[in-house]
Amino acid sequence: MLKVALTGPESSGKTTLTLALAKHFDVPPLLEYSRAFLDKLTRPYVEEDLVPIAKGQLAQEMEVEKGDAPLYFCDTSLLVMRVWGLYKFGRSDDQIKEMLLAHPADLYLLCRPDIAWAPDPLREHASIEDREALFRLYKQNLDEFQLPYGIVEGKGAARFTSALAHMQAHFPEWVSRSQRD
Repeated sequence: MLKVALTGPESSGKTTLTLALAKHFDVPPLLEYSRAFLDKLTRPYVEEDLVPIAKGQLAQEMEVEKGDAPLYFCDTSLLVMRVWGLYKFGRSDDQIKEMLLAHPADLYLLCRPDIAWAPDPLREHASIEDREALFRLYKQNLDEFQLPYGIVEGKGAARFTSALAHMQAHFPEWVSRSQRD
C-alpha cells in the first residue's frame, strides 16, 4: 500500500487537498490525529505532547494500512511533529525522528503557503514570514532525510493539478492504471 503524506505550514491546503485526492482516486483519507488530541486537552499543549501525538498518528496510519486500498492520503505526517517541535520549541524529540525514518511516506506533497490564511483555533502562525520559514524547515528536513517529495503550489484547480503531476512523476504506472479504471 502506498502512503502519500501531505505536509507543510499551517493553512497551506493540506486537508482540502487530501480530501480531493482521496476522492479522485477513490481511496481513504487519513485526517490528522493532532486535532482530535488537542481538542480533548483542557490545557495549552506543551512540548511533551508531541510524542504522544506522533504515536497516535502512527497508530492511525498502521490501522489504515491493514485495509485493502492500493494507497491512502495522510492529511499530515510525523514530519509535522518534527518540524513543529523544531520551530516552536527549538528541538524535536529523537523518538519522533526515529518513527519518521522507520515509517516514511512513499511520497510527501509539500504544500507551499501560497494560498490565503484561513483562521482556525488550533493555528498559531498567520504571518507570511512564519509560514515561509516553516516551509523552508519542511523542505530542509525532507532534503536532509532524503525523503521523496514534490512541491505543490497554485490556487484552486492548479493546486490539485500540481499534486497530480507529482503523483504521476512518482507513481506513473499506478496513476495511469487508476485513470483507465
